[in-house]
Amino acid sequence: MNRPQFSNLSEKETGYLTGFFIGDGYCFYSKKDRHYMVEFCFSSLNDVEISKTIVSLIDKLGIKCFKVIDKRFNAFKIKSNSRKLMEFILAEKENFIKDKELSRAYKIGLISGFIDSDGYAKHGEILLTQKNRDILIKFLRLTESLGIETKSIWSKKNYKTENLIWRARISTKFKHLKHNSYKVNLAYSGVEQNLE
Repeated sequence: MNRPQFSNLSEKETGYLTGFFIGDGYCFYSKKDRHYMVEFCFSSLNDVEISKTIVSLIDKLGIKCFKVIDKRFNAFKIKSNSRKLMEFILAEKENFIKDKELSRAYKIGLISGFIDSDGYAKHGEILLTQKNRDILIKFLRLTESLGIETKSIWSKKNYKTENLIWRARISTKFKHLKHNSYKVNLAYSGVEQNLE
């Protein structure tokens, strides 16, 4: 996989950061003032622990970031104005979109980050959610390549907009992989990770 040389992250960490960005990230470049902006969105102040992981990964890249709180929606963002981070994360996303060959650790990290951004983990189920069906299908292919089968997939209208939100339930066997998902760890604390 083509990756910028400055990455100080492991395969699993890089996958996690990329998976989270695909789920709840955004970037923008303004040609007018040559301004770069990368942001990772958190839908609840309960996501503070997950945001600490994102900040620590960005720090490992030697990049500065900052937190912006939106009290109206009980939400916040981690933002960076780094061109280096923008190029890095877009290159990683492109590798995922184009189905480049990915290592097992990278796949586990991707799925972990995606669960922590656009997913749910409760005792008895792990759900992936996404408005883009093609992206969700790509993640399901990744989980199946790790021996984690898809249990069901469906869509329903988002209560905030007319857009469909796609959901997929995957096997809870994911909890046994050496994953780095905060939500899965929280839901299944004490579960031994032994499938690698």
